[in-house]
Amino acid sequence: MASISKRLRKDGGASYLIRVFVEETGDGKQRTRSTTWRPPEGMRPASADKEARRQAVLFEQRVRQGLEGMGSRIRFGDWARHWLETQPLAASTREGYRQLMKRIEPELGGIWLDKLNARHIERFYAVLRQPDVRAGGGWAKGEHLAEALEQQALSLTACAKLAGTSRATVTAAARGGRVQLASALKIACALGCPPENLFSLHPEPLSNVTLVHYHRLICAILAKAKRERLVPYNVAAEQVTAPRAARKEAKYLNEVQARRLFETVMAWPDIRVKTALTLLLFTGMRKGELCGLSWPDIDFEACTVQVRRASQWQPGRGVVEVKTKTASSVRAIDVPRLVMDQLAQYRSWWQARAAQQGARWQGGELQRLFVREDGRPILPHTINDWVDKAARACDLPPITPHSLRHTFATLQITAGVDVRTLQARTGHAQASTLVNIYSHAVKSAQKRAADALENLLAAEDGH
Repeated sequence: MASISKRLRKDGGASYLIRVFVEETGDGKQRTRSTTWRPPEGMRPASADKEARRQAVLFEQRVRQGLEGMGSRIRFGDWARHWLETQPLAASTREGYRQLMKRIEPELGGIWLDKLNARHIERFYAVLRQPDVRAGGGWAKGEHLAEALEQQALSLTACAKLAGTSRATVTAAARGGRVQLASALKIACALGCPPENLFSLHPEPLSNVTLVHYHRLICAILAKAKRERLVPYNVAAEQVTAPRAARKEAKYLNEVQARRLFETVMAWPDIRVKTALTLLLFTGMRKGELCGLSWPDIDFEACTVQVRRASQWQPGRGVVEVKTKTASSVRAIDVPRLVMDQLAQYRSWWQARAAQQGARWQGGELQRLFVREDGRPILPHTINDWVDKAARACDLPPITPHSLRHTFATLQITAGVDVRTLQARTGHAQASTLVNIYSHAVKSAQKRAADALENLLAAEDGH
Protein backbone atom coordinates (compact mmCIF):
# COMPACT_ATOMS: atom_id res chain seq x y z
CA MET A 1 0.00 0.00 0.00
CA ALA A 2 1.24 3.49 -0.78
CA SER A 3 2.50 5.68 2.04
CA ILE A 4 1.68 9.38 2.21
CA SER A 5 3.78 12.04 3.95
CA LYS A 6 2.30 15.51 4.26
CA ARG A 7 4.81 18.34 4.16
CA LEU A 8 4.25 22.01 4.91
CA ARG A 9 6.01 24.48 2.62
CA LYS A 10 7.47 27.82 3.67
CA ASP A 11 4.60 29.65 1.98
CA GLY A 12 2.13 27.84 4.21
CA GLY A 13 0.92 25.47 1.53
CA ALA A 14 1.17 21.69 1.64
CA SER A 15 2.58 18.98 -0.57
CA TYR A 16 2.23 15.23 -0.30
CA LEU A 17 5.06 12.75 -0.86
CA ILE A 18 3.61 9.46 -2.10
CA ARG A 19 5.87 6.40 -1.97
CA VAL A 20 5.14 2.88 -3.23
CA PHE A 21 7.23 -0.22 -2.42
CA VAL A 22 8.35 -2.12 -5.55
CA GLU A 23 10.74 -4.89 -4.46
CA GLU A 24 13.68 -5.88 -2.30
CA THR A 25 17.05 -5.16 -3.90
CA GLY A 26 18.86 -8.15 -2.33
CA ASP A 27 21.20 -6.09 -0.15
CA GLY A 28 18.67 -5.35 2.56
CA LYS A 29 17.33 -2.24 0.84
CA GLN A 30 13.99 -1.58 -0.80
CA ARG A 31 13.33 -0.16 -4.22
CA THR A 32 10.46 2.31 -4.31
CA ARG A 33 8.74 4.70 -6.64
CA SER A 34 7.75 8.11 -5.37
CA THR A 35 5.97 11.21 -6.56
CA THR A 36 4.97 14.54 -5.09
CA TRP A 37 1.43 15.80 -5.40
CA ARG A 38 0.56 19.44 -4.73
CA PRO A 39 -3.06 20.49 -4.26
CA PRO A 40 -4.31 23.33 -6.45
CA GLU A 41 -4.41 26.77 -4.91
CA GLY A 42 -7.48 27.40 -2.79
CA MET A 43 -8.28 23.75 -2.02
CA ARG A 44 -9.35 23.23 1.60
CA PRO A 45 -7.01 21.10 3.79
CA ALA A 46 -9.63 18.39 4.33
CA SER A 47 -10.32 18.16 0.61
CA ALA A 48 -6.58 18.11 -0.10
CA ASP A 49 -6.05 15.19 2.28
CA LYS A 50 -8.86 13.26 0.64
CA GLU A 51 -7.56 13.97 -2.88
CA ALA A 52 -4.01 12.99 -1.83
CA ARG A 53 -5.29 9.55 -0.79
CA ARG A 54 -6.98 9.19 -4.19
CA GLN A 55 -3.81 10.24 -5.98
CA ALA A 56 -1.87 7.67 -3.94
CA VAL A 57 -4.20 4.88 -5.08
CA LEU A 58 -3.85 5.97 -8.72
CA PHE A 59 -0.08 6.23 -8.42
CA GLU A 60 0.17 2.76 -6.91
CA GLN A 61 -1.97 1.36 -9.73
CA ARG A 62 0.35 2.88 -12.32
CA VAL A 63 3.41 1.47 -10.55
CA ARG A 64 1.89 -2.03 -10.37
CA GLN A 65 1.02 -1.88 -14.08
CA GLY A 66 4.57 -0.89 -14.98
CA LEU A 67 3.48 2.48 -16.31
CA GLU A 68 4.95 4.87 -13.77
CA GLY A 69 8.45 6.07 -14.49
CA MET A 70 8.57 5.11 -18.18
CA GLY A 71 7.39 8.49 -19.44
CA SER A 72 9.60 10.28 -16.94
CA ARG A 73 12.59 9.53 -19.17
CA ILE A 74 11.11 11.30 -22.19
CA ARG A 75 10.18 14.93 -22.65
CA PHE A 76 7.01 15.74 -24.53
CA GLY A 77 8.90 17.60 -27.26
CA ASP A 78 11.21 14.65 -27.93
CA TRP A 79 8.29 12.25 -28.09
CA ALA A 80 6.32 14.60 -30.35
CA ARG A 81 9.22 14.82 -32.81
CA HIS A 82 9.59 11.03 -32.79
CA TRP A 83 5.85 10.66 -33.41
CA LEU A 84 5.92 13.19 -36.23
CA GLU A 85 8.75 11.48 -38.09
CA THR A 86 7.49 7.89 -37.69
CA GLN A 87 3.75 8.24 -38.31
CA PRO A 88 2.45 7.35 -41.82
CA LEU A 89 1.30 10.84 -42.79
CA ALA A 90 0.80 12.59 -46.10
CA ALA A 91 3.66 14.98 -46.84
CA SER A 92 1.40 18.04 -46.66
CA THR A 93 -0.07 16.84 -43.34
CA ARG A 94 3.39 16.27 -41.89
CA GLU A 95 4.48 19.76 -42.96
CA GLY A 96 1.34 21.26 -41.43
CA TYR A 97 2.06 19.48 -38.13
CA ARG A 98 5.63 20.79 -38.20
CA GLN A 99 4.22 24.31 -38.38
CA LEU A 100 1.98 23.62 -35.39
CA MET A 101 4.94 22.23 -33.45
CA LYS A 102 6.68 25.61 -33.73
CA ARG A 103 4.21 26.93 -31.17
CA ILE A 104 3.85 23.72 -29.15
CA GLU A 105 7.58 23.23 -28.53
CA PRO A 106 8.27 26.44 -26.55
CA GLU A 107 5.27 25.92 -24.28
CA LEU A 108 5.08 22.14 -23.77
CA GLY A 109 8.22 20.61 -25.27
CA GLY A 110 10.33 20.70 -22.11
CA ILE A 111 7.78 19.00 -19.85
CA TRP A 112 8.38 15.36 -18.95
CA LEU A 113 5.90 13.21 -20.83
CA ASP A 114 4.39 11.64 -17.72
CA LYS A 115 4.20 15.00 -15.91
CA LEU A 116 2.17 16.73 -18.62
CA ASN A 117 -1.20 17.60 -17.13
CA ALA A 118 -4.41 19.34 -18.07
CA ARG A 119 -3.27 22.68 -16.60
CA HIS A 120 -0.22 22.71 -18.90
CA ILE A 121 -2.37 22.19 -21.99
CA GLU A 122 -5.11 24.61 -20.96
CA ARG A 123 -2.49 27.27 -20.23
CA PHE A 124 -1.06 26.70 -23.71
CA TYR A 125 -4.50 27.17 -25.26
CA ALA A 126 -4.89 30.39 -23.26
CA VAL A 127 -1.63 31.65 -24.78
CA LEU A 128 -2.90 30.83 -28.27
CA ARG A 129 -6.07 32.82 -27.59
CA GLN A 130 -4.09 36.01 -26.94
CA PRO A 131 -3.54 38.51 -29.79
CA ASP A 132 0.17 38.37 -30.63
CA VAL A 133 2.03 39.37 -33.78
CA ARG A 134 4.69 36.73 -33.15
CA ALA A 135 2.03 34.01 -32.94
CA GLY A 136 0.74 34.97 -36.38
CA GLY A 137 -2.95 35.13 -35.51
CA GLY A 138 -4.91 37.83 -37.32
CA TRP A 139 -4.55 39.57 -40.66
CA ALA A 140 -2.38 42.09 -42.44
CA LYS A 141 -2.81 44.52 -45.30
CA GLY A 142 0.04 44.84 -47.80
CA GLU A 143 0.28 48.62 -47.95
CA HIS A 144 3.92 48.85 -49.07
CA LEU A 145 4.70 45.35 -50.36
CA ALA A 146 4.42 46.25 -54.07
CA GLU A 147 7.07 48.98 -53.67
CA ALA A 148 9.39 46.61 -51.82
CA LEU A 149 9.07 43.97 -54.54
CA GLU A 150 9.82 46.57 -57.19
CA GLN A 151 12.87 47.86 -55.30
CA GLN A 152 14.25 44.34 -54.95
CA ALA A 153 13.33 43.46 -58.57
CA LEU A 154 11.51 40.40 -57.25
CA SER A 155 8.59 38.81 -59.10
CA LEU A 156 5.47 37.57 -57.38
CA THR A 157 6.41 33.98 -58.17
CA ALA A 158 9.94 34.39 -56.82
CA CYS A 159 8.66 36.02 -53.65
CA ALA A 160 6.15 33.22 -53.11
CA LYS A 161 8.89 30.62 -53.52
CA LEU A 162 11.17 32.38 -51.04
CA ALA A 163 8.38 32.80 -48.51
CA GLY A 164 7.05 29.26 -48.88
CA THR A 165 3.54 30.51 -49.61
CA SER A 166 1.29 30.59 -52.66
CA ARG A 167 1.59 33.10 -55.47
CA ALA A 168 -2.08 33.96 -54.97
CA THR A 169 -1.30 35.07 -51.42
CA VAL A 170 1.60 37.27 -52.52
CA THR A 171 -0.51 38.68 -55.35
CA ALA A 172 -3.31 39.62 -52.97
CA ALA A 173 -0.87 41.23 -50.56
CA ALA A 174 0.90 43.18 -53.32
CA ARG A 175 -2.47 44.59 -54.40
CA GLY A 176 -3.06 45.89 -50.90
CA GLY A 177 -5.49 43.15 -49.98
CA ARG A 178 -5.85 41.28 -46.74
CA VAL A 179 -3.81 38.17 -46.06
CA GLN A 180 -3.29 36.05 -42.99
CA LEU A 181 -0.84 37.56 -40.54
CA ALA A 182 1.24 34.38 -40.58
CA SER A 183 1.63 34.69 -44.36
CA ALA A 184 2.61 38.35 -44.03
CA LEU A 185 5.33 37.41 -41.55
CA LYS A 186 6.68 34.79 -43.96
CA ILE A 187 6.78 37.31 -46.82
CA ALA A 188 8.50 39.93 -44.67
CA CYS A 189 11.09 37.37 -43.55
CA ALA A 190 11.74 36.36 -47.16
CA LEU A 191 12.33 40.00 -48.14
CA GLY A 192 14.46 40.69 -45.08
CA CYS A 193 12.23 43.58 -43.99
CA PRO A 194 10.44 44.31 -40.71
CA PRO A 195 6.79 43.27 -41.15
CA GLU A 196 5.52 46.69 -40.08
CA ASN A 197 7.43 48.31 -42.96
CA LEU A 198 5.47 46.28 -45.53
CA PHE A 199 2.11 45.68 -43.89
CA SER A 200 -0.37 47.19 -41.53
CA LEU A 201 -0.58 44.46 -38.90
CA HIS A 202 -3.80 43.47 -37.15
CA PRO A 203 -3.04 40.67 -34.66
CA GLU A 204 -6.00 38.67 -33.42
CA PRO A 205 -6.40 35.53 -31.34
CA LEU A 206 -6.11 32.36 -33.35
CA SER A 207 -9.50 31.06 -34.43
CA ASN A 208 -11.16 28.15 -32.67
CA VAL A 209 -10.68 26.15 -35.88
CA THR A 210 -6.91 26.55 -35.47
CA LEU A 211 -7.12 25.65 -31.78
CA VAL A 212 -8.97 22.47 -32.75
CA HIS A 213 -6.03 21.53 -35.01
CA TYR A 214 -3.61 21.98 -32.10
CA HIS A 215 -5.81 19.93 -29.81
CA ARG A 216 -6.16 17.07 -32.28
CA LEU A 217 -2.41 16.95 -32.82
CA ILE A 218 -1.64 16.83 -29.09
CA CYS A 219 -4.32 14.14 -28.61
CA ALA A 220 -2.82 12.04 -31.42
CA ILE A 221 0.70 12.34 -29.97
CA LEU A 222 -0.45 11.31 -26.50
CA ALA A 223 -2.66 8.51 -27.85
CA LYS A 224 0.41 6.72 -29.17
CA ALA A 225 2.24 7.33 -25.90
CA LYS A 226 -0.67 5.68 -24.09
CA ARG A 227 -0.68 2.70 -26.48
CA GLU A 228 3.03 2.20 -25.83
CA ARG A 229 2.41 2.43 -22.07
CA LEU A 230 4.55 5.53 -21.63
CA VAL A 231 1.67 7.31 -19.91
CA PRO A 232 -1.33 5.83 -18.10
CA TYR A 233 -3.91 7.93 -19.94
CA ASN A 234 -4.30 10.55 -22.66
CA VAL A 235 -4.53 13.74 -20.61
CA ALA A 236 -5.51 15.90 -23.61
CA ALA A 237 -8.38 13.64 -24.68
CA GLU A 238 -9.59 12.64 -21.21
CA GLN A 239 -9.09 15.70 -19.01
CA VAL A 240 -8.98 18.76 -21.27
CA THR A 241 -12.12 20.37 -22.67
CA ALA A 242 -11.58 20.42 -26.42
CA PRO A 243 -11.89 23.77 -28.22
CA ARG A 244 -15.00 23.98 -30.35
CA ALA A 245 -15.24 25.68 -33.70
CA ALA A 246 -18.52 27.06 -34.95
CA ARG A 247 -19.55 25.35 -38.16
CA LYS A 248 -19.48 27.71 -41.13
CA GLU A 249 -21.61 27.45 -44.21
CA ALA A 250 -19.65 26.66 -47.34
CA LYS A 251 -18.84 29.68 -49.53
CA TYR A 252 -20.54 29.21 -52.90
CA LEU A 253 -22.05 31.11 -55.81
CA ASN A 254 -25.77 31.23 -56.34
CA GLU A 255 -27.33 30.31 -59.66
CA VAL A 256 -27.17 33.86 -61.06
CA GLN A 257 -23.54 34.34 -60.01
CA ALA A 258 -22.51 30.92 -61.34
CA ARG A 259 -24.14 31.69 -64.71
CA ARG A 260 -22.36 35.05 -64.86
CA LEU A 261 -19.01 33.38 -64.12
CA PHE A 262 -19.62 30.69 -66.73
CA GLU A 263 -20.47 33.28 -69.39
CA THR A 264 -17.29 35.18 -68.54
CA VAL A 265 -15.20 32.01 -68.64
CA MET A 266 -16.57 30.95 -72.03
CA ALA A 267 -15.35 34.25 -73.51
CA TRP A 268 -11.94 34.05 -71.81
CA PRO A 269 -9.03 34.47 -74.25
CA ASP A 270 -6.69 32.01 -72.49
CA ILE A 271 -7.91 28.51 -73.39
CA ARG A 272 -6.18 27.03 -70.33
CA VAL A 273 -8.23 29.21 -67.97
CA LYS A 274 -11.38 28.58 -69.98
CA THR A 275 -10.95 24.80 -69.85
CA ALA A 276 -9.86 24.58 -66.21
CA LEU A 277 -12.73 26.66 -64.85
CA THR A 278 -15.26 24.88 -67.06
CA LEU A 279 -14.13 21.59 -65.56
CA LEU A 280 -14.35 22.97 -62.02
CA LEU A 281 -17.87 24.26 -62.60
CA PHE A 282 -19.17 21.04 -64.20
CA THR A 283 -17.35 18.40 -62.14
CA GLY A 284 -16.88 19.88 -58.65
CA MET A 285 -13.46 18.26 -58.44
CA ARG A 286 -10.82 19.47 -56.02
CA LYS A 287 -7.99 21.72 -57.21
CA GLY A 288 -5.39 18.98 -56.72
CA GLU A 289 -7.54 16.51 -58.67
CA LEU A 290 -7.85 18.98 -61.53
CA CYS A 291 -4.08 19.45 -61.64
CA GLY A 292 -3.60 15.68 -61.58
CA LEU A 293 -5.67 15.01 -64.70
CA SER A 294 -3.90 13.38 -67.66
CA TRP A 295 -5.22 12.90 -71.18
CA PRO A 296 -5.83 9.13 -70.71
CA ASP A 297 -8.30 10.13 -67.97
CA ILE A 298 -10.59 11.76 -70.55
CA ASP A 299 -13.05 9.44 -72.31
CA PHE A 300 -14.42 11.48 -75.21
CA GLU A 301 -16.85 8.76 -76.34
CA ALA A 302 -18.39 8.08 -72.92
CA CYS A 303 -18.25 11.78 -71.90
CA THR A 304 -16.55 10.99 -68.60
CA VAL A 305 -13.60 12.40 -66.69
CA GLN A 306 -11.76 9.89 -64.52
CA VAL A 307 -10.20 11.12 -61.27
CA ARG A 308 -7.30 8.84 -60.36
CA ARG A 309 -4.71 11.03 -58.63
CA ALA A 310 -3.93 14.54 -57.42
CA SER A 311 -1.07 16.99 -57.77
CA GLN A 312 0.38 18.79 -54.79
CA TRP A 313 3.13 21.31 -54.19
CA GLN A 314 5.48 20.29 -51.39
CA PRO A 315 8.31 22.38 -49.91
CA GLY A 316 11.66 21.24 -51.23
CA ARG A 317 10.12 18.86 -53.76
CA GLY A 318 7.99 21.03 -56.00
CA VAL A 319 4.92 19.56 -57.70
CA VAL A 320 4.47 15.87 -56.89
CA GLU A 321 1.81 13.27 -57.62
CA VAL A 322 -0.16 12.07 -54.60
CA LYS A 323 -3.14 9.83 -53.96
CA THR A 324 -6.62 11.29 -53.89
CA LYS A 325 -7.93 12.49 -50.55
CA THR A 326 -9.84 9.25 -49.88
CA ALA A 327 -10.35 5.95 -51.67
CA SER A 328 -13.86 7.06 -52.67
CA SER A 329 -12.34 10.10 -54.38
CA VAL A 330 -11.23 7.85 -57.24
CA ARG A 331 -14.24 8.15 -59.51
CA ALA A 332 -15.60 8.71 -63.01
CA ILE A 333 -17.62 11.90 -63.48
CA ASP A 334 -20.17 12.20 -66.28
CA VAL A 335 -20.01 15.60 -67.97
CA PRO A 336 -22.17 17.26 -70.64
CA ARG A 337 -21.15 17.38 -74.28
CA LEU A 338 -20.17 21.07 -74.11
CA VAL A 339 -17.41 20.17 -71.63
CA MET A 340 -16.13 17.47 -73.99
CA ASP A 341 -16.19 19.90 -76.89
CA GLN A 342 -14.11 22.33 -74.84
CA LEU A 343 -11.68 19.56 -73.90
CA ALA A 344 -11.34 18.59 -77.58
CA GLN A 345 -10.42 22.18 -78.48
CA TYR A 346 -7.98 22.30 -75.61
CA ARG A 347 -6.34 19.02 -76.63
CA SER A 348 -5.66 20.49 -80.09
CA TRP A 349 -4.06 23.53 -78.46
CA TRP A 350 -2.07 21.30 -76.10
CA GLN A 351 -0.72 19.16 -78.94
CA ALA A 352 0.18 22.22 -80.99
CA ARG A 353 1.98 23.68 -77.98
CA ALA A 354 3.97 20.46 -77.49
CA ALA A 355 4.98 20.42 -81.16
CA GLN A 356 6.01 24.08 -80.99
CA GLN A 357 8.25 23.48 -77.96
CA GLY A 358 9.92 20.46 -79.54
CA ALA A 359 12.78 19.07 -77.44
CA ARG A 360 12.04 21.55 -74.66
CA TRP A 361 8.63 19.97 -74.03
CA GLN A 362 8.61 17.92 -70.80
CA GLY A 363 4.97 16.92 -70.73
CA GLY A 364 5.07 13.83 -72.91
CA GLU A 365 5.38 11.18 -70.21
CA LEU A 366 2.79 12.36 -67.67
CA GLN A 367 0.51 14.03 -70.26
CA ARG A 368 -1.00 16.31 -67.64
CA LEU A 369 -3.78 18.50 -69.02
CA PHE A 370 -2.66 21.66 -67.27
CA VAL A 371 1.03 22.40 -67.63
CA ARG A 372 3.58 25.16 -67.51
CA GLU A 373 5.22 26.60 -70.60
CA ASP A 374 7.62 23.65 -70.97
CA GLY A 375 5.02 20.93 -70.30
CA ARG A 376 5.81 20.31 -66.63
CA PRO A 377 2.77 19.91 -64.32
CA ILE A 378 1.22 23.23 -63.42
CA LEU A 379 1.76 24.73 -59.96
CA PRO A 380 -1.57 24.14 -58.16
CA HIS A 381 -1.75 27.71 -56.81
CA THR A 382 -1.94 28.93 -60.44
CA ILE A 383 -5.54 27.69 -60.45
CA ASN A 384 -6.25 30.07 -57.55
CA ASP A 385 -4.92 32.93 -59.66
CA TRP A 386 -7.16 31.97 -62.60
CA VAL A 387 -10.27 31.72 -60.41
CA ASP A 388 -9.46 35.04 -58.73
CA LYS A 389 -9.00 36.82 -62.07
CA ALA A 390 -12.24 35.42 -63.48
CA ALA A 391 -14.20 36.38 -60.35
CA ARG A 392 -12.90 39.94 -60.46
CA ALA A 393 -13.64 40.16 -64.19
CA CYS A 394 -17.35 39.57 -63.56
CA ASP A 395 -17.52 41.54 -60.29
CA LEU A 396 -18.00 38.55 -57.99
CA PRO A 397 -16.91 38.33 -54.35
CA PRO A 398 -13.51 36.69 -53.72
CA ILE A 399 -13.69 32.94 -54.31
CA THR A 400 -11.31 29.99 -54.50
CA PRO A 401 -11.30 26.78 -56.55
CA HIS A 402 -12.94 25.08 -53.56
CA SER A 403 -15.75 27.66 -53.72
CA LEU A 404 -16.56 26.27 -57.18
CA ARG A 405 -16.68 22.77 -55.71
CA HIS A 406 -19.21 24.04 -53.17
CA THR A 407 -21.09 25.80 -55.97
CA PHE A 408 -21.26 22.57 -57.98
CA ALA A 409 -22.63 20.59 -55.04
CA THR A 410 -25.12 23.28 -54.06
CA LEU A 411 -26.52 23.64 -57.56
CA GLN A 412 -26.74 19.87 -57.96
CA ILE A 413 -28.79 19.52 -54.78
CA THR A 414 -30.93 22.49 -55.80
CA ALA A 415 -31.54 20.79 -59.15
CA GLY A 416 -32.89 17.72 -57.36
CA VAL A 417 -29.86 15.38 -57.49
CA ASP A 418 -30.07 12.96 -54.58
CA VAL A 419 -27.30 12.93 -51.98
CA ARG A 420 -26.04 9.42 -52.82
CA THR A 421 -25.59 10.28 -56.48
CA LEU A 422 -23.88 13.54 -55.57
CA GLN A 423 -21.58 11.68 -53.18
CA ALA A 424 -20.39 9.51 -56.06
CA ARG A 425 -19.81 12.60 -58.23
CA THR A 426 -17.93 14.63 -55.62
CA GLY A 427 -15.98 11.75 -54.09
CA HIS A 428 -16.97 12.40 -50.48
CA ALA A 429 -16.27 9.44 -48.22
CA GLN A 430 -19.63 9.73 -46.44
CA ALA A 431 -22.99 11.08 -47.52
CA SER A 432 -23.42 12.62 -44.06
CA THR A 433 -20.54 14.98 -44.84
CA LEU A 434 -22.48 16.35 -47.79
CA VAL A 435 -25.60 16.84 -45.67
CA ASN A 436 -23.62 18.71 -43.00
CA ILE A 437 -21.70 20.94 -45.40
CA TYR A 438 -24.58 21.73 -47.73
CA SER A 439 -27.39 21.97 -45.20
CA HIS A 440 -28.53 25.22 -46.85
CA ALA A 441 -29.19 23.43 -50.14
CA VAL A 442 -30.69 20.35 -48.45
CA LYS A 443 -33.19 22.54 -46.57
CA SER A 444 -34.14 24.27 -49.81
CA ALA A 445 -34.65 20.90 -51.52
CA GLN A 446 -36.79 19.70 -48.60
CA LYS A 447 -38.99 22.80 -48.91
CA ARG A 448 -39.49 22.14 -52.62
CA ALA A 449 -40.30 18.50 -51.88
CA ALA A 450 -42.92 19.55 -49.34
CA ASP A 451 -44.46 22.00 -51.83
CA ALA A 452 -44.48 19.34 -54.53
CA LEU A 453 -46.34 16.92 -52.26
CA GLU A 454 -48.84 19.61 -51.39
CA ASN A 455 -49.41 20.32 -55.08
CA LEU A 456 -49.89 16.61 -55.70
CA LEU A 457 -52.25 15.77 -52.84
CA ALA A 458 -54.03 19.02 -52.13
CA ALA A 459 -54.27 20.57 -55.57
CA GLU A 460 -57.59 22.14 -56.39
CA ASP A 461 -59.47 19.83 -58.72
CA GLY A 462 -62.59 21.89 -59.18
CA HIS A 463 -64.70 19.90 -56.64
